[in-house]
Amino acid sequence: MIKNIFTRSIRRFFKKINGLKNFVKKIVGNLFFYLVLKQDFITKNVLTKEQKLKIDAFYVNNYGKKISYKWHNLFTSYNGIFDVRYVPFDVCFSIVNCLNSNNDNCDILQDKNLLYNIAKVTNVKVAKRYFYSINKILFNGDDDIVSKEEFYKQISNIGEVFIKPTQVNNTGNVNKCKLLNIKNGIDIYSNTSIRTIIEKDYTDDFVVQEKIVCHKSISNIYPKAVNTFYVNTIILNNKVKVLNSVLQIGMGDNTVDWVGLNKNSLLILVNKDGTLHNWAICSKGRKRYSAHPDTGIVFKNHKIDLFPKILETLKILHLSVPWLKFCSWGITIDVSGTPVILEIKTPSYMYDQLLLGVGIFGEHTEEVLSYLKNKENS
Repeated sequence: MIKNIFTRSIRRFFKKINGLKNFVKKIVGNLFFYLVLKQDFITKNVLTKEQKLKIDAFYVNNYGKKISYKWHNLFTSYNGIFDVRYVPFDVCFSIVNCLNSNNDNCDILQDKNLLYNIAKVTNVKVAKRYFYSINKILFNGDDDIVSKEEFYKQISNIGEVFIKPTQVNNTGNVNKCKLLNIKNGIDIYSNTSIRTIIEKDYTDDFVVQEKIVCHKSISNIYPKAVNTFYVNTIILNNKVKVLNSVLQIGMGDNTVDWVGLNKNSLLILVNKDGTLHNWAICSKGRKRYSAHPDTGIVFKNHKIDLFPKILETLKILHLSVPWLKFCSWGITIDVSGTPVILEIKTPSYMYDQLLLGVGIFGEHTEEVLSYLKNKENS
């Protein structure tokens, strides 16, 4: 009896903790809206009466109730595109909390070193790993533990490699995702010793990988970065469904394709047949481009012929991590035409809707909202 009382008390405690997390995330969402994005053009009401009626009808029919217009107004104000399938931040959060209920699983599965185990199980290609750190233990590419001094000795003339943090709480710092060229213990690109680089920026876990060379249909757009497809997938009603696909493209001599909301990066929607959308948007200044500003490649009708292989690969991958029912994959196609998985992460609620003018769940929005309605009413 005492054991049962103790167990119930523990459950109530964690339920309160989860409730607090939910409250905090809702506060964060409102702060995002009011502090980060509330500018003059956003505060204006741009929605027409007809658009508001469409929103009411859509959400009452699929979600069972009306929603605030503020998020539709925000997205439409920001990008000039109205989409009745936009999903508000708080509703997105409820969906993610329902599908990915265990935050510990989310954090663990997003570790970029764990991706190698997932790739091995699914027989999906991943960038060759030369060195990596897990729990601050150093390993070489053969998965043998090495000392720090042995690590510095072996990496001293490795040549061109890519290094990045692997833990979920550290991967947001894109400045730590770097292309290095190491000769005699010195990175030629920065004229800095590899020991200094590691001790300054990589005290947490990291991975040193081969430099990926993209397939020509991707590198022709912009050759200096590993341009990456970010594709959202969801397990719903016992099926893996592919949602939006976005290609992140470098520009302006950047060797990393995505350098933040206020930096020079391009985002463009990709159709299921691999053709690109008519325009890409620069994350800095919201400027639209019909062609890449550095290479002149026109986006309209430019096709990534092997893109359907990516979609099939992701369906296989997602079935290997059912702990995450809703996730986003970073993947590209290498020079040989083989899909290469780069990362798995929880999706952003905002970028597709804010920058590209498309609802986060696309053609599956009605099904997702109905799923959430049934869960909330059960």
